[in-house]
Amino acid sequence: MNGNGVQPAMTAPSPAQKDELAKLLSKAMGDLPALERMVYLATGDDVFEAYLGAHNDDPLRTMVQKLLKKFDNEGIAERFLTVVYREKPFRNDVRSAIAGLYPGVAGQAQQAPVDFRLQIGGVDQGIELGAAPGLQKNIRPALKSPDVSVWMDKLETVRRQVCRVEIPGQALGTGFLVGPAAVLTNWHVVEDARKAGAEAQMNCRFDYRRLSNGTVEPGLSVPVVSIADERRCSPAELTAKPDDPAPKPDELDYALLLLSPLPGVARGAITMTGAPVQKDEALIIVQHPRGDPVRFAIDTSAVEAYKHAGLRLRYRTNTEAGSSGSPCFNMDFDLVALHHLGDPGRPPPTYNQGIPIGLIRANIVNRGHGALLT
Repeated sequence: MNGNGVQPAMTAPSPAQKDELAKLLSKAMGDLPALERMVYLATGDDVFEAYLGAHNDDPLRTMVQKLLKKFDNEGIAERFLTVVYREKPFRNDVRSAIAGLYPGVAGQAQQAPVDFRLQIGGVDQGIELGAAPGLQKNIRPALKSPDVSVWMDKLETVRRQVCRVEIPGQALGTGFLVGPAAVLTNWHVVEDARKAGAEAQMNCRFDYRRLSNGTVEPGLSVPVVSIADERRCSPAELTAKPDDPAPKPDELDYALLLLSPLPGVARGAITMTGAPVQKDEALIIVQHPRGDPVRFAIDTSAVEAYKHAGLRLRYRTNTEAGSSGSPCFNMDFDLVALHHLGDPGRPPPTYNQGIPIGLIRANIVNRGHGALLT
């Protein structure tokens, strides 16, 4: 299985088979804009600038041949063909040819595309639903020399580990697996459940996502059995002046939830590594904003600074209500922080804020709950 979760063909397609596939694909596309859109949905990149150069007068079939060769070299040919398969539901000839050479594509095409929100310094860049966030333009510079297949595999793994925290009839926030049956979220998310008199009815909903046809997959709801550990936020962080007074070392705004055994295939858990970040470093936040299906917000110039002697991290990656408790990652998908706060001042807000994850892990371990973590 490759990094995109697609089973490769048992035997690599021959040059003649690839040439025939390119011929069929060029006929199915019909024109350059259609080809550009398929490449964009698969990679997030402009077909000329990123893959074929700024100036290219080749026939469409030759462009497709070059793209297939380049995608093969980068390990993303199956991802591109999965998009074509999904976007051409009435071209049985194209689908049959793709499935014959890449048998796993048909199953992969039925899965939901990842909902990306690409940002630079807090400014949304406008990316189409289902498109990757610029494998050439954005991921590669941030990761130096990434393996795109490995990156996409990590992305899909994380998606399955993030959940929506809810009570009946209301989404409260976001959480994520940090142990086999342990979910980390914010203390103030749990406090909202208490205020509603529904602490005993909390659930964590996994795989709540939007499919490529626009419908929403309801996902899997798992009951919260108990709250194993928690630390409140600073009282000031519940007001319009979160810095006055500054938070104390034990005011970490986290809650560790214990779940009923999760059915189905094991999901693993996110390791609380506590990777340090630098100013203007990229940051990814995986979240359920407004209780919506899971979304990836990627800002390639996000980090502002550590505040309050390292007790808080501020960044520009956008969030919304319902994002409380979301995991914040660097571009290698190392866990950096637990998102908990947005600028409560007058609009427009100027920052978002998280708790450095190393502080939370150390606190959980020191309080005797380390065995619950990965």
